[in-house]
Amino acid sequence: MQKRRIAADKIQENTEGAVKNVTDEPCPSEDLPRYEIRQELRGRWTIIDTLTSLPAATDGRDFVGLSKRDAEDIARELNLSVAQGRDPLI
Repeated sequence: MQKRRIAADKIQENTEGAVKNVTDEPCPSEDLPRYEIRQELRGRWTIIDTLTSLPAATDGRDFVGLSKRDAEDIARELNLSVAQGRDPLI
C-alpha cells in the first residue's frame, strides 16, 4: 500500500496560522525524505524513519525528545547520507 502524502508546496497557511491542504495529489515516494520530524507532546520532537514509521535509532538509542532544531539538523544529515548512498545509522 502506497502512503499518500501532500507535497510541501501544496500546503498553504491561512491568515489564522492554520495549515490547510490545497490539493490532495500524492507525492511520488522517491520525492519523500526517508527521515521526517514529528512533534511530540510538550513541544519535543522525534525523528521518524518513514520506511518503518518508527523512531529512527542508532546505537540502541531512539531519536526522541529532541529540540526542534536538533531534530531538524539530525534529520537533514540522515537524509543527506541516504541521498549519497550511505547508511546513516551504522
